[in-house]
Amino acid sequence: MVKNTFTRGIVLGIIGGSVGMIAMDLVMVAEFLIKGLPIYTYLELIGSVLGGGVALGAILHLLVGSLLGLIFSAVVLKVDALRINTVRKGVGLGFLAGAVTIPLGCLPFAIIAGVPVATLVSFSTIPHLVWGIVLGVIVGYGLRAQGGKYRKNTSQNL
Repeated sequence: MVKNTFTRGIVLGIIGGSVGMIAMDLVMVAEFLIKGLPIYTYLELIGSVLGGGVALGAILHLLVGSLLGLIFSAVVLKVDALRINTVRKGVGLGFLAGAVTIPLGCLPFAIIAGVPVATLVSFSTIPHLVWGIVLGVIVGYGLRAQGGKYRKNTSQNL
């Protein structure tokens, strides 16, 4: 695999964000099934904001999860206090990242989509936390496998 810790971390973030988004989507599908609503409701809502449907919503949702995973990894790799060297720290920071996506993502989306904020937040809190935890596990495990050692980008690290 990639020897450079930063590049490895970024790849892990994209993978973690993508896998986390799939886990999040499965939780949301379960929530909608329990409520007796069509399982694609949220994907249709996401896609409709851009004039599309379920497929566009699914693609956009996955891309956003991947991009946020990339950003998560870049931050934890560049901010010394946030550097992940254990799976536990990865899970904690991932949980925090999932929690942050609720007000930063759900609130603006609720306003744009014309959905009551309380409704959107009630359906999306647990799934967002699941996304963050999965992201944190994948990044934490991947970086832990490196022994938790971080070096600045040097020729030794390439």
